[in-house]
Amino acid sequence: MDFDDFYREQREGLVRLCFLATLDREAAADAAQEAMLRAFANWETLRDQMPVGWVRRVALNVCRSRWRRAQRELRFLPRLYSVSGQVDPSDVDLLGALRRLPRRQREALVLRYWGGLSVEECATTMAVSVGAVNQHLVRGRAALEGDTAFVLAEGLA
Repeated sequence: MDFDDFYREQREGLVRLCFLATLDREAAADAAQEAMLRAFANWETLRDQMPVGWVRRVALNVCRSRWRRAQRELRFLPRLYSVSGQVDPSDVDLLGALRRLPRRQREALVLRYWGGLSVEECATTMAVSVGAVNQHLVRGRAALEGDTAFVLAEGLA
């Protein structure tokens, strides 16, 4: 597969994954683009490996780096600083439910249920153990239990 085909097949899903992890459309698009740029630069090496998992991991790392940077800025800015972006009205319930979760629980849920990754793939992508992913999934589902927006996601039950 050449990079152009890979990009066309993976871009939309990668942006969606980053958006659900960050809840910020602009940051998601930037993180996905950064991951794709890095993949392009390393395509000769990645082509014969598992480029999808690699790109997802890089994109989530970019999301985490930006989140950390925003948190540092928050400590130093005298005014309120919002990391979240615009939201479609139809997404408000789901995004609100995801916002209430700790970052790692949100990442685990997004990768597992919206990204379609196995628990092992989630662990690799998040750079944690399978046990840690299972713990994040259990706690995340428990925190969202009974939340109508979460139940609407269907794949989580």
